Amino acid sequence: MIKVEGLYKQLGGQQVLENISFNVARGEILAVLGLSGAGKTVLLKHLIGLIRPDRGEVIINGVDIGSLSEEKLLKVRHDMGYLFQEGALYDFMDIYDNVAFPLREHTRLSKVEVAARVREVLKLVDLQGVESKIPGELSGGMKKRVGLARAIVLGAKVLLCDEPTSGLDPIRSRDISDLICHVSRQIGSTTVMTSHDVGNALRIATRLLIINECRIAAEGTARQLKESKEPFVQEFLQAATS
Repeated sequence: MIKVEGLYKQLGGQQVLENISFNVARGEILAVLGLSGAGKTVLLKHLIGLIRPDRGEVIINGVDIGSLSEEKLLKVRHDMGYLFQEGALYDFMDIYDNVAFPLREHTRLSKVEVAARVREVLKLVDLQGVESKIPGELSGGMKKRVGLARAIVLGAKVLLCDEPTSGLDPIRSRDISDLICHVSRQIGSTTVMTSHDVGNALRIATRLLIINECRIAAEGTARQLKESKEPFVQEFLQAATS
């Protein structure tokens, strides 16, 4: 479903990603871990085409998106959802309009059909009855849920989540992590998430990769990473979960 091959990227004259290669199978949840500034978000933005590689390929469902025109890239993005770290909700819109926005922009659904779809995804993220509220009236965890609802409202085949538990307390972090896992399975999406929340990532991800010094330092299941003999991997996991 997702294939990254030999990806290199510099930003501001600094090497950020170097020879990054990995695959994500259909239906998997891949967690991308690493220290602050390791390039996790930069990598995620490559997967949706917000950043183009200097070298290498980013292939989504058989299509190399790095070589696409903006018009063709928009068609690929139609099947992708992106949950931004801060939710990126429109403060001047109520929750209904925030979630309905992609449907109005990219489909020809009737008002009745849009309303039904909005109710469906809000129910999926356990947020019934908030349609008339504005983002400022919601807690941080609820805003994340609205952001997730908007990310999947078009039926995302690929779901990308940038630090979905950022700014949340441990209980809300666990709840959002569990919700992403549940939603991914319910809609059958292939999910890639970046995270500093190593404990929850180890718990819900099918596989994980750790980026260090621009490269992939380790990749595998939670068990494989915990059993790794690489000094950095052991130090990183111990520091993050202690």
